[in-house]
Amino acid sequence: MATRTQKADKPATSVWRILAGVISLSVLIIYCFIHANFVTGRSLLLAFPGWEVTYRNCWPNPFGGAWVSDVTLMPFEGDEEDAFHFDHLTVDVPLIQYYRGGFRKKLTDRLDAIKEIRLEFSGGKSSMSWPMSDELFLLGNASASPFEAEGCLRDGVWHSDEFEDMGLVTEPTRLSMRWERSDDRLIKEQSIHTPGAGRVDYREEQVVHDEFPLFYLVETGENGLALTEWHVRDEGFVAARNNHCAKKDGISPAEFVERHLATVQRILAASGLEARETTMLAYRRFAESGGALDLVVNYTPPIDWEFIENANWESLQARATSEFTIDGQSERISMRAIRERPFAETDEDLTTFALLQREQARQTPLADEPEMPAAAAQPAAASTLDTLTAAEVEALMASDVETVERPGTIVDYRKLASETGRQFMLYVKGKKPLRVEVVGSENGVIKVRRHLRSGWLEYSVARAGFERAVPVR
Repeated sequence: MATRTQKADKPATSVWRILAGVISLSVLIIYCFIHANFVTGRSLLLAFPGWEVTYRNCWPNPFGGAWVSDVTLMPFEGDEEDAFHFDHLTVDVPLIQYYRGGFRKKLTDRLDAIKEIRLEFSGGKSSMSWPMSDELFLLGNASASPFEAEGCLRDGVWHSDEFEDMGLVTEPTRLSMRWERSDDRLIKEQSIHTPGAGRVDYREEQVVHDEFPLFYLVETGENGLALTEWHVRDEGFVAARNNHCAKKDGISPAEFVERHLATVQRILAASGLEARETTMLAYRRFAESGGALDLVVNYTPPIDWEFIENANWESLQARATSEFTIDGQSERISMRAIRERPFAETDEDLTTFALLQREQARQTPLADEPEMPAAAAQPAAASTLDTLTAAEVEALMASDVETVERPGTIVDYRKLASETGRQFMLYVKGKKPLRVEVVGSENGVIKVRRHLRSGWLEYSVARAGFERAVPVR
């Protein structure tokens, strides 16, 4: 007997199942934003340690990294008027490293996962006088030109909004920074490019001796510097500067070039160096008409912080092989050590050339002055060379010159870890002293924090870089 088949009821979709899926998806999206902000924030700390860096929006890039808008960089002693603003930032991390870091539970594993990162800033406008980095402190933040304003009587630095008055047609500044860490090498790259003004590309190779990953934000000073190279490409700034400063100062462009060269020599001499004639003739070609300038220095064997701190020019020359190239013509850099002759006075309202003018005006030779021994005497021509840039002066503030120990000064790294909650002026090799609060230690590495406008910034202090900590009263 035939029976009628019943149509099976379609199972009802659970509302709870849909809700669980929506919640899971929402959590995943939120976590993607959190991880993108984590990588972005850590990258900016790596690029600009101790700076105030803010941004408006951060969107995760599914292919590894993040897209960021409205980024503002302010040095640790700057303000809103002394800042560099970029419209966009792209954070690039290899896909596998990015997601491996995102789905690990322990913070140390997350920090260890990322070994390569690139930051691409675009749409930059500069009103910042502070150097973009230690490696680029002799180059303009927007012009990318070495000693950009030296020789000018009234101008000490050039901002991007001044280029139009100089007759330059430029585009917004672009900044690129990249790090790649392997088992035995660390590669650092930086680039500033303002189309219509100039470009500089910097590259550095270190031989790795410490065990700290990139995102630990720890510089121990143990790594060996094996290579540094700067590649400058002028795109019109040098000629525009020569004409602009000459017109403002009421001289000819040729006279301005002579001022520029004399000021550069004066800056070198303040740090105890004098460029020989062949090197100055090569640099003169760039100072007159721009073009291409390349400086490549190899260190054999690599040099570490301890060697740099104790080295003189002769010992550095013994380890360094340099090549200086102007428009394809190469030669070795030729310098000689001289007696350091810093300026007798400094004035923030005066340019380096104005200080040099004042110094030369006060030099009145005495008729009956006894002749100096030949070994100590300096040729008269050397009087046109000497002085540290502002960035070099700041970098030396944490050196042994200031080692005046006050009561309570801590020089034992291990003792500092027990001072949790106390505030100190922290002196670290090669850095300006900073006011910090001790947070504690982790895996033997001391943690401190600084108060910025946007909140607290926490970072690590390596034993090798630590010099002393002076209590704040």
